[in-house]
Amino acid sequence: MALMVGTGRGAQLGILLRGPEVLESTRRVEVIVLDKTGTITTGVMSVRDVVAAQGESANEVLRMAGSLEHGSEHPIARAIADAAAHVPGGLAPISDFTSAQGRGVEGVVTAGERRHVVVAGRAEFLRERGIGLPDEIVATLAEAEAGGATAVTVGWDGLARGVVVVGDTVKPTSAQAISDLRGLGLRPVLLTGDNEIVARRVAAEVGIDEVIAGVLPEGKVEAIRELQQRGRAVAMVGDGVNDAAALAQADLGLAMGTGTDAAIAAADLTLVRGDLRAAGDAIRLSRATLATIKGNLFWAFAYNVAALPSPPPGCSTRCWPGPRWRSPRPSSS
Repeated sequence: MALMVGTGRGAQLGILLRGPEVLESTRRVEVIVLDKTGTITTGVMSVRDVVAAQGESANEVLRMAGSLEHGSEHPIARAIADAAAHVPGGLAPISDFTSAQGRGVEGVVTAGERRHVVVAGRAEFLRERGIGLPDEIVATLAEAEAGGATAVTVGWDGLARGVVVVGDTVKPTSAQAISDLRGLGLRPVLLTGDNEIVARRVAAEVGIDEVIAGVLPEGKVEAIRELQQRGRAVAMVGDGVNDAAALAQADLGLAMGTGTDAAIAAADLTLVRGDLRAAGDAIRLSRATLATIKGNLFWAFAYNVAALPSPPPGCSTRCWPGPRWRSPRPSSS
Protein backbone atom coordinates (compact mmCIF):
# COMPACT_ATOMS: atom_id res chain seq x y z
CA MET A 1 0.00 0.00 0.00
CA ALA A 2 2.84 2.39 0.86
CA LEU A 3 4.53 1.63 -2.49
CA MET A 4 1.29 2.33 -4.36
CA VAL A 5 0.85 5.65 -2.56
CA GLY A 6 4.52 6.55 -3.18
CA THR A 7 4.16 5.80 -6.88
CA GLY A 8 1.06 7.97 -7.10
CA ARG A 9 2.74 10.81 -5.23
CA GLY A 10 5.68 10.53 -7.62
CA ALA A 11 3.35 11.02 -10.57
CA GLN A 12 2.00 14.17 -8.93
CA LEU A 13 5.56 15.48 -8.60
CA GLY A 14 6.34 14.75 -12.24
CA ILE A 15 8.30 11.57 -11.50
CA LEU A 16 7.34 8.50 -13.52
CA LEU A 17 8.60 5.17 -12.18
CA ARG A 18 8.94 2.00 -14.19
CA GLY A 19 7.65 0.07 -11.17
CA PRO A 20 7.16 0.47 -7.40
CA GLU A 21 10.36 -1.49 -6.74
CA VAL A 22 12.34 1.47 -8.11
CA LEU A 23 11.56 3.37 -4.91
CA GLU A 24 13.39 0.70 -2.94
CA SER A 25 16.53 0.90 -5.10
CA THR A 26 16.56 4.71 -4.90
CA ARG A 27 17.33 4.75 -1.18
CA ARG A 28 20.67 2.93 -1.69
CA VAL A 29 22.18 5.62 -3.91
CA GLU A 30 25.40 7.23 -2.65
CA VAL A 31 26.83 8.85 -5.81
CA ILE A 32 24.81 10.68 -8.44
CA VAL A 33 26.45 11.11 -11.85
CA LEU A 34 25.09 13.87 -14.08
CA ASP A 35 25.40 14.51 -17.79
CA LYS A 36 25.98 18.13 -18.77
CA THR A 37 24.11 19.01 -21.97
CA GLY A 38 20.34 18.91 -21.47
CA THR A 39 20.64 17.88 -17.83
CA ILE A 40 22.55 20.63 -16.04
CA THR A 41 22.41 23.01 -19.00
CA THR A 42 19.31 23.86 -21.01
CA GLY A 43 20.44 21.81 -24.00
CA VAL A 44 19.08 24.60 -26.20
CA MET A 45 22.25 25.20 -28.16
CA SER A 46 22.90 28.11 -30.48
CA VAL A 47 25.68 28.94 -32.91
CA ARG A 48 27.85 31.68 -31.44
CA ASP A 49 30.43 32.00 -34.19
CA VAL A 50 31.68 30.45 -37.42
CA VAL A 51 35.40 30.74 -38.14
CA ALA A 52 36.51 29.78 -41.65
CA ALA A 53 40.00 28.73 -42.64
CA GLN A 54 41.96 30.98 -44.96
CA GLY A 55 40.36 31.12 -48.39
CA GLU A 56 37.05 29.65 -47.20
CA SER A 57 33.61 31.22 -46.70
CA ALA A 58 32.02 31.17 -43.23
CA ASN A 59 28.57 30.74 -44.82
CA GLU A 60 29.79 27.75 -46.81
CA VAL A 61 31.36 26.17 -43.70
CA LEU A 62 28.09 26.57 -41.81
CA ARG A 63 26.01 25.32 -44.75
CA MET A 64 28.09 22.17 -45.20
CA ALA A 65 28.13 21.46 -41.45
CA GLY A 66 24.39 22.12 -41.08
CA SER A 67 23.46 19.97 -44.06
CA LEU A 68 25.43 17.08 -42.58
CA GLU A 69 24.29 17.59 -38.96
CA HIS A 70 20.66 17.71 -40.09
CA GLY A 71 20.78 13.91 -39.99
CA SER A 72 21.68 13.82 -36.27
CA GLU A 73 19.45 14.19 -33.18
CA HIS A 74 22.11 15.68 -30.89
CA PRO A 75 21.31 19.19 -29.50
CA ILE A 76 24.55 20.58 -30.95
CA ALA A 77 23.71 19.11 -34.35
CA ARG A 78 20.22 20.60 -34.26
CA ALA A 79 21.61 24.05 -33.43
CA ILE A 80 24.03 23.94 -36.36
CA ALA A 81 21.34 22.69 -38.76
CA ASP A 82 18.89 25.40 -37.64
CA ALA A 83 21.47 28.13 -38.17
CA ALA A 84 22.50 26.73 -41.56
CA ALA A 85 18.90 26.77 -42.78
CA HIS A 86 19.07 30.58 -42.88
CA VAL A 87 22.27 31.00 -44.92
CA PRO A 88 22.15 31.48 -48.72
CA GLY A 89 21.42 28.16 -50.39
CA GLY A 90 19.97 26.60 -47.26
CA LEU A 91 20.44 22.95 -46.38
CA ALA A 92 21.76 20.68 -49.09
CA PRO A 93 20.77 17.01 -49.60
CA ILE A 94 22.93 14.37 -47.91
CA SER A 95 23.53 10.65 -48.40
CA ASP A 96 25.64 7.89 -46.85
CA PHE A 97 25.27 9.50 -43.42
CA THR A 98 27.09 7.79 -40.54
CA SER A 99 27.51 8.79 -36.92
CA ALA A 100 30.23 7.87 -34.45
CA GLN A 101 28.55 8.48 -31.09
CA GLY A 102 30.23 11.21 -29.10
CA ARG A 103 32.90 11.80 -31.77
CA GLY A 104 31.38 13.15 -34.97
CA VAL A 105 29.44 12.53 -38.16
CA GLU A 106 30.25 12.14 -41.84
CA GLY A 107 28.39 11.85 -45.11
CA VAL A 108 28.11 13.01 -48.68
CA VAL A 109 26.63 16.48 -49.22
CA THR A 110 25.35 17.37 -52.70
CA ALA A 111 25.80 21.11 -53.24
CA GLY A 112 24.62 22.07 -56.70
CA GLU A 113 26.20 19.66 -59.12
CA ARG A 114 29.09 18.76 -56.82
CA ARG A 115 29.27 16.05 -54.16
CA HIS A 116 31.49 16.53 -51.12
CA VAL A 117 32.53 14.02 -48.46
CA VAL A 118 31.98 16.12 -45.33
CA VAL A 119 33.22 15.31 -41.81
CA ALA A 120 32.24 17.25 -38.67
CA GLY A 121 33.02 16.67 -35.01
CA ARG A 122 36.00 16.45 -32.70
CA ALA A 123 39.42 17.37 -34.01
CA GLU A 124 40.59 13.81 -33.32
CA PHE A 125 37.73 12.47 -35.43
CA LEU A 126 38.85 14.49 -38.44
CA ARG A 127 42.44 13.40 -37.98
CA GLU A 128 41.30 9.77 -37.97
CA ARG A 129 39.69 10.45 -41.34
CA GLY A 130 42.99 11.72 -42.72
CA ILE A 131 42.13 15.43 -42.43
CA GLY A 132 44.94 17.54 -41.02
CA LEU A 133 44.21 20.69 -39.02
CA PRO A 134 46.17 23.87 -39.81
CA ASP A 135 47.48 26.01 -36.95
CA GLU A 136 44.72 28.60 -37.36
CA ILE A 137 42.03 25.94 -36.81
CA VAL A 138 43.83 24.57 -33.75
CA ALA A 139 44.08 28.09 -32.29
CA THR A 140 40.36 28.69 -32.90
CA LEU A 141 39.49 25.44 -31.14
CA ALA A 142 41.58 26.36 -28.09
CA GLU A 143 40.07 29.85 -27.91
CA ALA A 144 36.50 28.55 -28.14
CA GLU A 145 37.07 25.93 -25.44
CA ALA A 146 38.75 28.46 -23.16
CA GLY A 147 35.60 30.56 -23.44
CA GLY A 148 33.41 27.70 -22.27
CA ALA A 149 31.92 26.90 -25.68
CA THR A 150 31.88 23.71 -27.74
CA ALA A 151 33.79 23.79 -31.02
CA VAL A 152 32.83 21.56 -33.97
CA THR A 153 35.53 21.17 -36.59
CA VAL A 154 34.31 20.91 -40.19
CA GLY A 155 36.16 19.54 -43.21
CA TRP A 156 35.40 18.18 -46.64
CA ASP A 157 37.27 16.65 -49.52
CA GLY A 158 40.25 15.93 -47.26
CA LEU A 159 40.77 19.48 -45.92
CA ALA A 160 39.73 21.21 -42.67
CA ARG A 161 37.59 24.19 -43.70
CA GLY A 162 36.53 25.84 -40.46
CA VAL A 163 35.08 25.68 -36.95
CA VAL A 164 31.50 26.18 -35.77
CA VAL A 165 31.35 27.45 -32.17
CA VAL A 166 28.25 26.39 -30.25
CA GLY A 167 27.16 27.01 -26.67
CA ASP A 168 24.25 26.78 -24.27
CA THR A 169 23.40 28.07 -20.80
CA VAL A 170 23.08 26.50 -17.37
CA LYS A 171 19.50 25.92 -16.22
CA PRO A 172 18.51 28.43 -13.53
CA THR A 173 17.49 25.59 -11.18
CA SER A 174 20.62 23.44 -11.55
CA ALA A 175 22.66 25.01 -8.74
CA GLN A 176 19.74 24.60 -6.31
CA ALA A 177 19.29 21.00 -7.45
CA ILE A 178 22.95 20.17 -6.77
CA SER A 179 22.68 21.79 -3.34
CA ASP A 180 19.58 19.68 -2.58
CA LEU A 181 21.37 16.48 -3.64
CA ARG A 182 24.32 17.30 -1.37
CA GLY A 183 21.88 17.93 1.46
CA LEU A 184 20.57 14.39 0.96
CA GLY A 185 24.08 13.02 1.47
CA LEU A 186 24.77 12.31 -2.22
CA ARG A 187 28.07 12.99 -3.98
CA PRO A 188 27.50 14.71 -7.36
CA VAL A 189 29.83 13.94 -10.27
CA LEU A 190 29.73 15.67 -13.68
CA LEU A 191 30.24 13.23 -16.55
CA THR A 192 30.42 14.64 -20.07
CA GLY A 193 31.89 14.15 -23.50
CA ASP A 194 32.82 17.85 -23.69
CA ASN A 195 36.35 19.03 -23.09
CA GLU A 196 37.56 19.50 -19.52
CA ILE A 197 37.77 23.30 -19.66
CA VAL A 198 34.09 23.62 -20.59
CA ALA A 199 33.07 20.90 -18.12
CA ARG A 200 34.90 22.46 -15.16
CA ARG A 201 33.47 25.88 -15.93
CA VAL A 202 29.92 24.51 -15.79
CA ALA A 203 30.73 22.40 -12.72
CA ALA A 204 32.06 25.42 -10.85
CA GLU A 205 28.91 27.38 -11.70
CA VAL A 206 26.59 24.80 -10.14
CA GLY A 207 28.81 23.63 -7.28
CA ILE A 208 30.19 20.27 -8.46
CA ASP A 209 33.74 19.40 -7.44
CA GLU A 210 34.34 16.11 -9.26
CA VAL A 211 34.44 16.17 -13.08
CA ILE A 212 34.99 13.39 -15.62
CA ALA A 213 35.29 15.02 -19.05
CA GLY A 214 36.11 14.14 -22.63
CA VAL A 215 34.61 10.63 -22.48
CA LEU A 216 32.89 8.74 -25.28
CA PRO A 217 29.56 6.93 -24.66
CA GLU A 218 31.38 3.69 -23.83
CA GLY A 219 33.63 5.73 -21.53
CA LYS A 220 30.57 6.84 -19.58
CA VAL A 221 29.64 3.21 -19.00
CA GLU A 222 33.18 2.46 -17.80
CA ALA A 223 33.08 5.45 -15.43
CA ILE A 224 29.83 4.18 -13.89
CA ARG A 225 31.22 0.65 -13.63
CA GLU A 226 34.39 1.88 -11.95
CA LEU A 227 32.39 3.69 -9.27
CA GLN A 228 30.32 0.55 -8.70
CA GLN A 229 33.46 -1.55 -8.34
CA ARG A 230 34.45 0.70 -5.46
CA GLY A 231 31.32 -0.46 -3.69
CA ARG A 232 29.24 2.62 -4.44
CA ALA A 233 25.56 2.57 -5.40
CA VAL A 234 25.40 4.91 -8.40
CA ALA A 235 22.56 6.91 -9.92
CA MET A 236 22.94 8.39 -13.41
CA VAL A 237 20.97 11.35 -14.77
CA GLY A 238 21.02 11.97 -18.52
CA ASP A 239 18.91 12.89 -21.51
CA GLY A 240 20.65 11.88 -24.72
CA VAL A 241 21.21 8.85 -26.91
CA ASN A 242 24.83 8.93 -25.74
CA ASP A 243 23.65 8.45 -22.14
CA ALA A 244 21.42 5.41 -22.73
CA ALA A 245 24.07 2.75 -22.04
CA ALA A 246 25.26 4.52 -18.90
CA LEU A 247 21.68 4.87 -17.65
CA ALA A 248 21.20 1.13 -18.08
CA GLN A 249 24.50 0.36 -16.29
CA ALA A 250 23.75 2.52 -13.25
CA ASP A 251 22.01 1.12 -10.18
CA LEU A 252 19.37 3.78 -10.77
CA GLY A 253 18.86 5.50 -14.12
CA LEU A 254 17.03 8.84 -14.21
CA ALA A 255 16.11 10.30 -17.62
CA MET A 256 15.08 13.88 -18.25
CA GLY A 257 11.59 13.89 -19.75
CA THR A 258 12.72 16.50 -22.27
CA GLY A 259 15.39 14.12 -23.61
CA THR A 260 15.45 11.39 -26.24
CA ASP A 261 13.29 8.28 -26.33
CA ALA A 262 16.40 6.08 -26.07
CA ALA A 263 17.38 7.65 -22.74
CA ILE A 264 13.83 7.38 -21.35
CA ALA A 265 13.58 3.72 -22.40
CA ALA A 266 16.89 2.86 -20.70
CA ALA A 267 16.06 4.61 -17.41
CA ASP A 268 14.25 3.37 -14.31
CA LEU A 269 12.70 6.73 -13.60
CA THR A 270 11.71 9.70 -15.78
CA LEU A 271 11.74 13.33 -14.58
CA VAL A 272 8.81 14.61 -16.65
CA ARG A 273 9.47 18.32 -16.11
CA GLY A 274 13.09 18.15 -17.22
CA ASP A 275 13.94 19.89 -13.93
CA LEU A 276 16.93 18.43 -12.10
CA ARG A 277 15.36 19.31 -8.74
CA ALA A 278 12.96 16.41 -9.32
CA ALA A 279 15.90 14.03 -8.75
CA GLY A 280 16.09 15.24 -5.15
CA ASP A 281 12.31 14.90 -4.87
CA ALA A 282 12.60 11.27 -6.02
CA ILE A 283 15.22 10.47 -3.36
CA ARG A 284 13.15 12.11 -0.62
CA LEU A 285 9.98 10.33 -1.78
CA SER A 286 11.79 7.00 -1.73
CA ARG A 287 13.12 7.50 1.78
CA ALA A 288 9.74 8.65 3.06
CA THR A 289 8.01 5.64 1.47
CA LEU A 290 10.45 3.16 2.97
CA ALA A 291 10.24 4.86 6.37
CA THR A 292 6.46 4.35 6.20
CA ILE A 293 6.93 0.67 5.31
CA LYS A 294 9.33 0.14 8.24
CA GLY A 295 7.00 1.99 10.59
CA ASN A 296 4.06 -0.14 9.48
CA LEU A 297 6.06 -3.34 9.99
CA PHE A 298 7.15 -2.25 13.47
CA TRP A 299 3.62 -1.47 14.64
CA ALA A 300 2.25 -4.62 13.03
CA PHE A 301 4.74 -6.80 14.90
CA ALA A 302 4.29 -4.81 18.12
CA TYR A 303 0.51 -5.17 17.92
CA ASN A 304 0.67 -8.90 17.27
CA VAL A 305 3.11 -9.47 20.14
CA ALA A 306 1.01 -7.38 22.53
CA ALA A 307 -2.18 -9.12 21.45
CA LEU A 308 -0.92 -12.68 22.11
CA PRO A 309 -3.06 -14.01 24.99
CA SER A 310 -1.42 -15.63 28.02
CA PRO A 311 -2.16 -19.28 28.91
CA PRO A 312 -4.90 -19.76 31.53
CA PRO A 313 -3.87 -20.18 35.15
CA GLY A 314 -2.71 -23.69 36.02
CA CYS A 315 -2.21 -24.72 32.38
CA SER A 316 1.20 -26.16 31.64
CA THR A 317 3.06 -25.50 28.42
CA ARG A 318 1.90 -28.90 27.18
CA CYS A 319 -1.70 -27.80 26.99
CA TRP A 320 -0.96 -24.39 25.44
CA PRO A 321 -1.36 -23.49 22.67
CA GLY A 322 -3.97 -25.84 21.40
CA PRO A 323 -7.16 -25.92 19.38
CA ARG A 324 -9.29 -25.38 22.48
CA TRP A 325 -8.98 -24.77 26.21
CA ARG A 326 -8.00 -27.85 28.13
CA SER A 327 -7.73 -28.47 31.87
CA PRO A 328 -4.49 -29.82 33.23
CA ARG A 329 -4.37 -33.61 33.42
CA PRO A 330 -4.95 -35.05 36.90
CA SER A 331 -1.89 -36.45 38.54
CA SER A 332 -1.37 -40.20 38.03
CA SER A 333 -0.79 -40.51 41.76
